[in-house]
Amino acid sequence: MSRRFRNNKFIEKIEDELDGEHYTKSVVQKANKTSMVIIEMSIKQALRVAARESKAVRRSLVDQLESMQEAHIKSGKSASGLVEYRQARTLKMTVEAVTNLFDLMPNLAPEAKQTAAASIINPLVGFNAIPLPAIEEHYYSAGEVAEQLGVTANKIGRIANANNLKTEQYGKFFLDKSAHSSKQVEAFRYNAEGVKALQHLIHGSNVA
Repeated sequence: MSRRFRNNKFIEKIEDELDGEHYTKSVVQKANKTSMVIIEMSIKQALRVAARESKAVRRSLVDQLESMQEAHIKSGKSASGLVEYRQARTLKMTVEAVTNLFDLMPNLAPEAKQTAAASIINPLVGFNAIPLPAIEEHYYSAGEVAEQLGVTANKIGRIANANNLKTEQYGKFFLDKSAHSSKQVEAFRYNAEGVKALQHLIHGSNVA
């Protein structure tokens, strides 16, 4: 059963776990005039936070390390198939751990989650256990849209927030590198309809 946290309590838990490490914390204003705290952290840091809050994640990570150590000792040679069995079990449990991790990133599009999971799991197992998704529609970052329309990326974000454009109609959330650090963060990317809506709003408001 999932556990519910007051946002401020969960933020305190994250800060405690990452005490003394490099991460960024910022406060943004939402369209409904409320504020939201955003913490940018690395995948490794996020895994540790997830492990702290979930028994399933902790067990998965411990089993994964145990299985990898055993496979290394036996050099992959096992007549009984025990190593192969443990590798398959490790893969399954790692997928579950990554799923728990994505609970911390609820806005990510399915394609973004699949891409992130593939980047974490495939190197561990040594083959493409999770294929990269086929992206049929092109999505543009705020910076790319800003370049097209001759404004700043910050302005694109402000207009999108003010007009509630960060919805599935106009694009999706993906896992992107933060503009100010090496951290991975949720970032909205715009589809053709999103670019068109932004272009209309900027042209209509006559603001450069």
